[in-house]
Amino acid sequence: MPQPVARFIAVLVLVCAAASGCTHPDRGQHLQIADDKRMSDGLDAFFYEIIHVLDAGKDASAPNGGSAPCDQFDVTNFQDGEFSPYNIASFSSIDGVPTEKAIPAIMRLKAHAEQNGWKISSFRPATGTRTSTEIAGHASGYRYGYGYGFRVEAMHDMNRIVLSVGSDCVRDPRDHRRTVPDSPY
Repeated sequence: MPQPVARFIAVLVLVCAAASGCTHPDRGQHLQIADDKRMSDGLDAFFYEIIHVLDAGKDASAPNGGSAPCDQFDVTNFQDGEFSPYNIASFSSIDGVPTEKAIPAIMRLKAHAEQNGWKISSFRPATGTRTSTEIAGHASGYRYGYGYGFRVEAMHDMNRIVLSVGSDCVRDPRDHRRTVPDSPY
């Protein structure tokens, strides 16, 4: 992969992870130890549940993403290039969704989130000069035992829905720290 493309994807993953509604433990709180397979399976299930609930009438692009350090904490870097704590994120888009279909899709997701006990952290409908409708939230202890955040935005002027989902911060099994180091958050 060419260097500028790889750099763009890495930056996009970090932005999407930050924007996905993920939550981070408070200072002194225990971080879950990652089980990469369970966490990845949970992220995939969460992603596809959101796509299914949106039911936008169009296919979503294949999800892209990866892992990113939770850099608001003291990050440990390992010799193999991995780090801890970290989270994983996926992002995608659904093109060709007009406003009259996008708004009901977002409202279905909002209702689904509320019915399933997910915390809605932000809901911003298109008003005035704002040309998008956005929802963000978090599902604690989702099916695979990890929490996942989401952010979905219907960009009405582009007939596009963009979404990102991400896991809570977790600790690599090689990271033997028991609690989150002091954090400004």
